Amino acid sequence: MKLLNLKGRLSLCAEYVREGSRLADIGTDHGYLPIALCQSGKIPSALACDVNPLPLESARKNIAEKGLSDRIQTRLSDGLKEIAADEVDDIVIAGMGGELIAQILGDCEWVKDGEKNLILQPMTRHDVLIKWLYENGFCIEKQGAVYDAKKYYTVMRVRYNGVRRECGIFEANIGKLTPDDEASIGFLNKCLNKLKKQENGDPSLAPVVRKMEELLS
Repeated sequence: MKLLNLKGRLSLCAEYVREGSRLADIGTDHGYLPIALCQSGKIPSALACDVNPLPLESARKNIAEKGLSDRIQTRLSDGLKEIAADEVDDIVIAGMGGELIAQILGDCEWVKDGEKNLILQPMTRHDVLIKWLYENGFCIEKQGAVYDAKKYYTVMRVRYNGVRRECGIFEANIGKLTPDDEASIGFLNKCLNKLKKQENGDPSLAPVVRKMEELLS
């Protein structure tokens, strides 16, 4: 059987999943992530979840075609609402906006378990998500960036530690990223360009823009 090869965003998400963990893939779409991880033997089982029936049916068919129906269960779920804490160890929430990811986490009390590994990949508004994480007791343990379909994205490995702290605009934009690889530099430059445009209408952002320029110089 041909193994499913992940690329771009999903590949980096897969890298952050822990070996041997039970996975919940929120917004699974075609089910590619749990299929690839089960095929490779990195995880024993997964829940492929989506809020919409049509992509979930697509995922179910793909899972069945790969002979993984006994290891990957599809489930109709609005975020984490139909998932119990004792069913999963690692949770991937990818392919949606940062504000929605924050809402999904805020609606689920059991993610405040320091043993849970959260892999988050916001398509937009990553700064809103990072600010929410820090102000609600979550820490970013690892963060990377990737170039996918001619755009730069970031992926974060997060857990709850109960330490709440304020998060300014600079930190909300960079998180734990450092400009030490091509994808991270590209993503941070994208953030810088956005801040420069905002600075035209809000001069108070000038110090943040200068700090970002220094980071990338």
